Amino acid sequence: MSLGIIGDRQLLCVQTFDIARHPATAVGIVPGCFVAVSGKGPRDANESGKTSWLASVALLLGDPEWRMHSSGPATVADLLFEPQTAGVAAQGYAPATTGYIAGLFAAPDDVSGTAHTVWMKLSATPTYVEVRHAPGIHLATAQDDDERHRQAAEIYRGLPSASSLGATRYATALYGPVPRCLAFLTSRGKRRGGPSLLKLDTGLFTPAGIGTALIGLTGRASLLDTDASLRHDLGEAEHELQTSRTEDVDSHAIEERALRAVTQRGNAREELARAQELWALHYARGLLDALERAEQLHAALDDQAETLARARDERASAEAVQRALEDPARLEHRRDETELAEQMAERLLDQAHDEESGARHRLASHNRALQEAEDAAAGARGDLDDARHEAGRAHQRTVACGVRLAEADARLQHARDDLSRAAEGRYGAVGRTIGTLSTAGISARGLLDGLVLPPEERSAWEPRLALYGDAVCIGASEVPAARRALADQPGAVLIAVPDDTGEHPDDPVRDFLNALARRMRLERGPDTAVDDALGLCVLGGFTEPFTGRAALVDRLRTEVARAEQDLAAARRLCDRAEEAEAQSEELVRRLVAAASAARLRSQRPALERELAALQRRTAARRQARDAAESALRQAVVAHATRALQHAQAQSVIDKARSVERQAAQQHAALEKQIAALDITYWQEHGGSREAALRALRRPTTSPVVEGRQTPQPERRSESTLRLRAGRHLDHALEAVGIDTDTGAGAPTTALQDAVRHRNNLSDDSAGRAFADATAFETPAHALQDWLDRFTDSDASAAQRIAAERAGRADRIAFGEQKAADLRMSLRTMQGSIALRLAQALDDIEDALATLNRDAGLYGAELHRVLTPPPSPRDVWRCEVTPYWRRSPHGPLLPYDNITNSAQEKLFSIHLVLAALLASPHPRGRVLILDELGDSLGTHHRQEVLGALAKCTREHGITVLGTCQESLLDDAAEHCGELLYFTYPSHTEALNAPTRMFGYDANGERVELTADALLAGRAWW
Repeated sequence: MSLGIIGDRQLLCVQTFDIARHPATAVGIVPGCFVAVSGKGPRDANESGKTSWLASVALLLGDPEWRMHSSGPATVADLLFEPQTAGVAAQGYAPATTGYIAGLFAAPDDVSGTAHTVWMKLSATPTYVEVRHAPGIHLATAQDDDERHRQAAEIYRGLPSASSLGATRYATALYGPVPRCLAFLTSRGKRRGGPSLLKLDTGLFTPAGIGTALIGLTGRASLLDTDASLRHDLGEAEHELQTSRTEDVDSHAIEERALRAVTQRGNAREELARAQELWALHYARGLLDALERAEQLHAALDDQAETLARARDERASAEAVQRALEDPARLEHRRDETELAEQMAERLLDQAHDEESGARHRLASHNRALQEAEDAAAGARGDLDDARHEAGRAHQRTVACGVRLAEADARLQHARDDLSRAAEGRYGAVGRTIGTLSTAGISARGLLDGLVLPPEERSAWEPRLALYGDAVCIGASEVPAARRALADQPGAVLIAVPDDTGEHPDDPVRDFLNALARRMRLERGPDTAVDDALGLCVLGGFTEPFTGRAALVDRLRTEVARAEQDLAAARRLCDRAEEAEAQSEELVRRLVAAASAARLRSQRPALERELAALQRRTAARRQARDAAESALRQAVVAHATRALQHAQAQSVIDKARSVERQAAQQHAALEKQIAALDITYWQEHGGSREAALRALRRPTTSPVVEGRQTPQPERRSESTLRLRAGRHLDHALEAVGIDTDTGAGAPTTALQDAVRHRNNLSDDSAGRAFADATAFETPAHALQDWLDRFTDSDASAAQRIAAERAGRADRIAFGEQKAADLRMSLRTMQGSIALRLAQALDDIEDALATLNRDAGLYGAELHRVLTPPPSPRDVWRCEVTPYWRRSPHGPLLPYDNITNSAQEKLFSIHLVLAALLASPHPRGRVLILDELGDSLGTHHRQEVLGALAKCTREHGITVLGTCQESLLDDAAEHCGELLYFTYPSHTEALNAPTRMFGYDANGERVELTADALLAGRAWW
């Protein structure tokens, strides 16, 4: 199975640029172990940036949950730095539009030879994700953060553009079809984490989802792709076969229609003949109806003239009544004056209500304030000024104690620093000299640091060595270089010792001590070292030894203990001072409240008097408002009465005018109807009245011939005859497939135009159906002309249709054989896929059972349903339901059975590890677990952490797990590395450089990444 370009290389280092709040310092990873990820935000472990960093690592490693084949590419922009998300002002920090994630990979057995760097570029606009890669180390190593960001863009542009990969291709191209990273994160950018194998207890992950995830982790998903391709070919063959069958059915239908067309044309001729007969009768009946209707309309004109005269008399009488009514302007003016007076009275009353309510509210607020002040003053005693003075003195004592505490703490810190330097052999002036020489590459050691005097030799040697407490021993050949290096350190004392110590390699200062013993003689009483040549005397009698590092460290430890005792005493004094200050401030608060209560009690009577006065004024204004309302009602009634009388008269006038208008309109309508009868039209097509009566077989003024049988008269109306004629014409057109509304299906343009012309001339609202005779006659003549052309061509259709049907039958037989062959191949392929998928799930089940038993639990199984698709258009059904036993003798229960949440979390982690272990080539894979300690007690923490650590050691998997502060102590026993993220304050735009604690036994990996990891970090 292909492992992609990266192969089984392991991730060694990650470097981010403009990703969330993370700086551009590189973060090293010890591969093949459990890496604990923790941190500290401004208040607690939250906001330290752990999840965003883990999300960026998962994106670099092609985590499938980033959904690069759907909406994922656009969501990666949420990882870029945003000042609002970081909690800083957007005016000072611009949002990032481009960011980078770089990862260094290498194999453990040949680190430098297999090193390969992958760079991912994230953009806020399309294209969102682009990946480039190249062999070797390509990381930003500048010491300044801004310079590293500039380096990032240059390094990315310098990588081969031919290696560029898009969002949907990079994971498969770099890592192969099997997911390199499995990440369970609370969020990816701004998208919350969805259902996953690690959260089976949420109930959101179905057995079908579990089966798909497990198959994908084992790299068997490509088998289903091959099956889908073969099912696609079968579907194409079946589609072609179905197309041939459909074409055969369609052609057969066309041929049947051709055979039916001969019969249809005969039917059309019969319908057309009947239509023409009925069309002639409709003209005769139309003429008789028009003459009769004209007589009726003339009689109606006389009736309308009488109605018009009565309406005019009623209107004149009502207008006289309106003129006799009182002037409306005077009534309206009186109503407006009373309305203004009522509104003014209402406003004055509202104002009085508001002022009364305000006074009542002020009194209530005053009473509440008084009660609060009396409650706060409970227990107050003494004078306020005295209490404030005492509180000031207490504060001064607290400040003095705080100064003393700070001084004691500084002394303790200074003593501890001295002890630390003495333990390293770099105390005092000797330490400064050795540090300067070490920077210059010169090895040095303090003279007294390596000398240990026996108690009986102290009196002889301490006076001689007293002047050389700051002396440093170096090789004789390095003295010139040492002098140059110490040019800025006057007073430094150097002792040159031989480069070759000969017989005494363990005592390089033997020559110096011998020379010193010869030069300075010892005198007693008191012990004194005397240099006669210089006239120098150094007195001895030191109470404590000052030679040897151990003696110096003991003395400084004593000073540290004394400083610690002073700090504890200062802290106790400070606590007592703060307690006294708090009591004084509480007394001042109570006395202030007592003074406020006295002032408020004196103000309350005035507020009560104010409220009483306002209540009296409100009552007076209410009476005035009621009187104004009564006057307004009287004025409104008078105005409304006059308006009602005027409206009644106006109603009579309007009704009379309406009758006049209606009579005039009806008169005009009658005249229009007479003109619309168009008697001339009917006479042109139907002839005279006598001819129409004869056509309809009705009696005329001509004498009746005796002995001749009288035919039955035609009693159908003109519209019925017209409709029947049109219906028979429609039947004739429909018989040959012509749409009678649009002319669609007409075999000739002339016939189609005639049908459309007929349809356009139809008028269902008028007295006749068509504006002229051409609406019927033109399509009838065109249809007759077309039918006459087909008389001799209908006999040859049968032989042609039989030959075409035989050819189509041969093509259908070939398609059926091809589809049968593909079905056989598909059944064979699906049988093989089912066996391989079942084996993969068996491997996962075995690994899960082993992990479960190793953790001291009671066994686990995977119940699955694996069913091939029943048809080419269906999909595989792969449902996996994990079962595990909760107690030694209990039954196997499904994963969604509610139980102890810690046990569920442990089982979920076992299932994830089993899937990773069962997949091929586990080395180089990464498992990311966010909020690892959720729902875990102390015992289950050890089980989970132990299982993770064991799997990483045995199989080379790297596990990155976030650990809150409560989990760090347990994680320390199992993790191979700790990554500690620090976000010191909300005023900072970026995190501090990530701290790394761990040990990598592969020294070549450490040396390979040392420059990148040290860049931008201060080490002290």
